[in-house]
Amino acid sequence: MIMLSVRKILMMALLVATFAAAGEEDRLPEPILAAVERGDTAGALRQLESHLERYPDHLAARFLRARLHSGEGRIEEAIAEYEEIVKQHPQLPEAYNNLAALYVTKGNLEQARLILEQGMQTSPAYATLYRNLGSVYMEMARRSYTEARLLREEPPPLELELLERPLASPP
Repeated sequence: MIMLSVRKILMMALLVATFAAAGEEDRLPEPILAAVERGDTAGALRQLESHLERYPDHLAARFLRARLHSGEGRIEEAIAEYEEIVKQHPQLPEAYNNLAALYVTKGNLEQARLILEQGMQTSPAYATLYRNLGSVYMEMARRSYTEARLLREEPPPLELELLERPLASPP
């Protein structure tokens, strides 16, 4: 039996819940959702391919395929799928968000920044895009600061852990 990480199990449960609750036109067939819930990513992908042959524009199926590809580490395939989704559905902030996240995993912060900013044009109130853009900016600043220190040949600063509260009452 294949052991699944807690993170992967939670991701699959979230995917199943998300796509099971979709509108009737976006609802995925039950066998696909069941395969995802069982952790059978390969089976779910096979079923998704078959489903997409019949319904090539089924947005929920394409989004799930991209998400499963990224979960399997097939980043280039996931990027290609999200890029197509963004082209065909430019109003969908989730696609911009996930595409940007994949570019971050590849270390391309500038591309992620551009994609998140484009996504914010579609939905200026989408909090996840703002949070992720802030994280990208913070990482870009951290890298710039580190590079500046290296160029000046300064040693890295000493970092100590700060405690939030006393761990024990004083005697």
